[in-house]
Amino acid sequence: MKAPIAQFVAIIALTLSIFLIVDFGRRAAANYRIQREADQLTQEVEAAKRYQTRLLAQRTYAASDLYVEEVARRDLKWSKAGETVVVVQPTLEEPVAPGQGVQAQSGGRVIATPQQAWLDLFFGKTVPLDHAP
Repeated sequence: MKAPIAQFVAIIALTLSIFLIVDFGRRAAANYRIQREADQLTQEVEAAKRYQTRLLAQRTYAASDLYVEEVARRDLKWSKAGETVVVVQPTLEEPVAPGQGVQAQSGGRVIATPQQAWLDLFFGKTVPLDHAP
């Protein structure tokens, strides 16, 4: 009679061992997923902190007199006392439709930037490099 009891105990021990192994594997997999998610969230927090630092630096710069002067000169075309503001306007050979903006046709070339207008003013009608023969 001792053999069936020993088999019964062995079966229970084996069943319990299998249950514990499966449970351990499940917990290890859950721990791995949680650790990966924690690492990803840590990276997101670090990126958000870097972004916040850039925003704070930008806010500090925007509150400075240097920024106010830059905006006044660049966007509002203001100048200090004794200075003269020069703005080169492209010459329009064809009428520009409303809503077309500052682009104008000049000798087959679209003048879209002030740099192009200056080049045309000083060097005449130039052919863009991508249209050269």
